[in-house]
Amino acid sequence: MSGAGFFRAAGLVLRKDLRLERRCGEATVPALLFGALVLLIAAFALAESGNDATAAGCAAFWVAVGLSANLAVVRGWARERDDGALDALRLAPIPPAAVLAGKTLALALSLLVVEVALAAPAVAFFRLPAAPSAAWLLPAGLLATLGIALVGSLFGAMTVGGSRGELLIGVAVYPLLVPLFLGVVEVSRTALSGGGWADVAGWTLLLAVFDAALGAGALWLFGPLLEE
Repeated sequence: MSGAGFFRAAGLVLRKDLRLERRCGEATVPALLFGALVLLIAAFALAESGNDATAAGCAAFWVAVGLSANLAVVRGWARERDDGALDALRLAPIPPAAVLAGKTLALALSLLVVEVALAAPAVAFFRLPAAPSAAWLLPAGLLATLGIALVGSLFGAMTVGGSRGELLIGVAVYPLLVPLFLGVVEVSRTALSGGGWADVAGWTLLLAVFDAALGAGALWLFGPLLEE
């Protein structure tokens, strides 16, 4: 398939997922509510801990995003199975890489909605500072979101087989994403504490390299997973 054909196929998958999500919201809305609950519990648990509120708030925010992503992945792929869309994807003349790209972008956009909605509660609960250097968080945040969506889309293909696949999401995905969460939490803490680009560039580069490695592995593995 040509490059134009690849992007056209990925766009079809992306539009399909976004249209379904806009119509019913059965992945984004529960993920958002669950993430808000995680933030609230974390805020109460850490309120009297005496720890650095900025570090605690950044960690709690990204933990909430990660757990919300798990819920969105499971519900999104369950919808594919129940609606018969998964069988249609398998039979369609679309390369698995295009399916992965479309579903990754759709999940990333859903996660961005969740992140934007959770940002205000995180700032309020943990009194996060509005430092001018917070803009340096944007590249790392986008890279982290893309990485979470990429791994979620890859392993989400395993959830359609039943409970064992859903268990694998928690067992395999979170350990795999540990470097990503460490990087984005550190960038978030540093940026919100007034650090400059020089202080976050190394971690941001690590996130970019990590995403590239994840992408290469996902492209290799997704085809066989989709056919199982």
